[in-house]
Amino acid sequence: MAKTKLAVFIMLMTLLGGCAPTDLYVSRLFSPGLPESGDVCVTWLGTAGMLVSDGQTNILIDPFVSRYGLLRVGLGFSLPSKPDLISDWLKRVGCNSAEAVLVSHSHFDHVLDAPFFARQTGAVLVGSESTLNVGRGAGLPETQLVKAQPGQPLEFGAFTLRFIESRHGPALFGRVPYPGTIDQPLTPPQKASAYRLGGVYGILIEHPSGTILHHGSAGFLPGMYDDVRADVLLLGITGREDTMTYLAAVPDKVRPHLLIPIHFDDFFTPLDDRIDFLYSSHFREFIDAVDEHGTYMVYTLPIGQAMPILP
Repeated sequence: MAKTKLAVFIMLMTLLGGCAPTDLYVSRLFSPGLPESGDVCVTWLGTAGMLVSDGQTNILIDPFVSRYGLLRVGLGFSLPSKPDLISDWLKRVGCNSAEAVLVSHSHFDHVLDAPFFARQTGAVLVGSESTLNVGRGAGLPETQLVKAQPGQPLEFGAFTLRFIESRHGPALFGRVPYPGTIDQPLTPPQKASAYRLGGVYGILIEHPSGTILHHGSAGFLPGMYDDVRADVLLLGITGREDTMTYLAAVPDKVRPHLLIPIHFDDFFTPLDDRIDFLYSSHFREFIDAVDEHGTYMVYTLPIGQAMPILP
């Protein structure tokens, strides 16, 4: 057991370090001006966490704010969700209620807080059966749980959502961390390794103002986006393999007007306005590759600020 914990810790250590490309991140910050009535806005909550809102309907995706340090995660200590911190962030981003909390897969940095965001906002929790078992373990009633059916539309206000089957990127030494499924209700608190991968999805968000694609993990299934188009692509970049192959499989297929990288920040540090970078995001290399590709407008998002991206 001790050797297993040590191995996980060493693997996690490979995620950190390197020269922080803060200057590049700041130079790409999106600054479209103040939102206007009718705009669809996105608010980044760090990692793959997003709030998508048209002013009438709020949709949360992979919200995760209860961060823990590398040592605690790597040594297998339990990771309780922090309801007070969730409340603080909901107040900060002006989200008193929400219609849905969507989960792209069931690793701890995507799902740990999701049931508690659902509880505080009154939203339904939507995801794989593994995600729903996290919700059950946290005490959500079945009426607040919706299983994602790939390709089947879900409607919330003016939004139509579709889950698209995907694959997780090989984040650690070419392997997917914590594979498998969560087959029973997962009663918190639990260690990181209890949050098994489950199903992996891209999430297409359609609205009369335009279309957003959330691709939270830097893997893909060949052809998954052959018939999908999006105006805005929220693209997870940590743990990808070859960058140009990734660009060909995801952005080149959906042809967004705006590409926004996400899930490159260090989620072993507290969530605040400062951005620390995961080494395995290779953030500078990604931006350089996209610039060389010469096809997309690429911007970064600040933490916790609503940014109008549609129409």
